[in-house]
Amino acid sequence: MSFEEREHTADILMHIRADDPAGLFADAGHALMKIMYKGTAKPVQEITITAAGPTLDHLLHGFLSDLLFESEVRNLVFCEFEFIFGEREVTAILRGEPFNPSVHGGGAEVKGISWHGLFIKSEPDGLTCDILFDV
Repeated sequence: MSFEEREHTADILMHIRADDPAGLFADAGHALMKIMYKGTAKPVQEITITAAGPTLDHLLHGFLSDLLFESEVRNLVFCEFEFIFGEREVTAILRGEPFNPSVHGGGAEVKGISWHGLFIKSEPDGLTCDILFDV
């Protein structure tokens, strides 16, 4: 499992690789948190979110959009992700801690998760996906 930033003219493009959907979603969540916040967080608070959609691509987009919303509204930096996949939904258990400017400050503001180029591909060694974060 991994993620890496790729070159993009205006926004931030991340390439995610993982063995399975749970790993892909977790790495995508970690990528989003890395863009938004610096430093590390501890898993001291927990919330649960659910995203629904007809495809795995829709579930990933919904999860990331909800993660962005919850992080901003609750002022939390998430560091652990656990997933339960249903037929057309994913429930994510998010763990993190309150934002502390001296620890987490200095990241970029993410405005949203783009649909442009968002497509999960199955490859011989797992799953890959490119995600464009609007900054």
